[in-house]
Amino acid sequence: MPKLADKTICCGCSACANKCAKGAIVMTPDEGGFLNPMVNNSLCVECGLCEKACPAIGPTSEPTAIQRAFLIQHKDETIRRQSTSGGAFTAIAQSIIDEGGIVYGACMKDGGVFHIGVERTEDLALFRNSKYVQSDMKGAFKEVKAHLAANRSVCFSGTPCQIAGLKYYLGKSYENLLTVDVVCHAIPSPYIFERYVELTKKRLPNAQKLVFRDKKRGYSYSTMAWYDANGKNIYRDSYEIDEWYRLFLHDKCDRSSCYACKYQNQPRMSDITIWDCYNAHDLCPEMDDNKGTTNVIVWTEKGMSVLDKAKHDVRSKEIDVRLTIKAATEHKRERPEWDEATFYKDAHDMQVEDFFNKYVPRTFKAHVASVLRYLLWRVGLHDTVRRIIQKRRS
Repeated sequence: MPKLADKTICCGCSACANKCAKGAIVMTPDEGGFLNPMVNNSLCVECGLCEKACPAIGPTSEPTAIQRAFLIQHKDETIRRQSTSGGAFTAIAQSIIDEGGIVYGACMKDGGVFHIGVERTEDLALFRNSKYVQSDMKGAFKEVKAHLAANRSVCFSGTPCQIAGLKYYLGKSYENLLTVDVVCHAIPSPYIFERYVELTKKRLPNAQKLVFRDKKRGYSYSTMAWYDANGKNIYRDSYEIDEWYRLFLHDKCDRSSCYACKYQNQPRMSDITIWDCYNAHDLCPEMDDNKGTTNVIVWTEKGMSVLDKAKHDVRSKEIDVRLTIKAATEHKRERPEWDEATFYKDAHDMQVEDFFNKYVPRTFKAHVASVLRYLLWRVGLHDTVRRIIQKRRS
């Protein structure tokens, strides 16, 4: 029997299942909906390939030739508005498509999040905006390998653990593969997300499309927003009120491996790392327009070559890597002291309203905080007050 990572350290990347030529490994959801490998003993031939493909039981950093940091904003304001931060990934991905390549990333589909490949510029919009749920890889790794073997350029984006999973699955380096990792807060429970969607549909039967980080009120005041089939906004709230946003930011339903993440290290296994830049005011005041800016660290010459090709589509400012690298490499979470087993049992047994009222109630205090924040935004003082609070906390 193969000795794969147990659920305390498994990141759910699916490299082992993709690697198994016999189909003996199936990614199976646990009580939180987190995918973990299940081995069918009758099909397993004990070849050991799945163990070699598992990033959880191997080293997860690679030598890097360079470390350069940039702040990036896409010149196309529509793309920047649709993006979580500054639209850097769209520019990077476009350079791969321009040379006939294919781009892989996470998209919302049929109520879930899946990794898919796209070849057309217009389809890059599917990858914009955060998805605070782990994507299902399905056969993405196998597709990537086939494209690489055919000498086609591939850009693969994902969380650091997904990048590690792909690298372990491939087993060797490919010059025509560009990897881009997104700095990850944590992977929250897919099952709790399903219940959140259920709760929303009960409250708002017309809710169709969810935007996790809507920037209607500006980059610094992003909200969870739901839209109906006609594109009309029917719900908008931030972390003071929204149940999913609160659980996510308070680390109440994270994957076990996230509490001791070994993938957000230095240097990365990826070519490029991207994430939010909320301190553009300090790093480059002229880029602080509250429409979104992307932090970028380039780890390899290959990554730098692609970023150079993308620069005609973006505004770019190189900064001292020492000012940003800590934010990209120190995102480990402390496990909260609470009864996780009871939490998931309640999630399965309780009525959806009762479950969320128990764990993330919409209290009077939360409503007051939400209203105050909204009023500060309305009078144009939101960002000023936010910076004052951040300075006092630091």
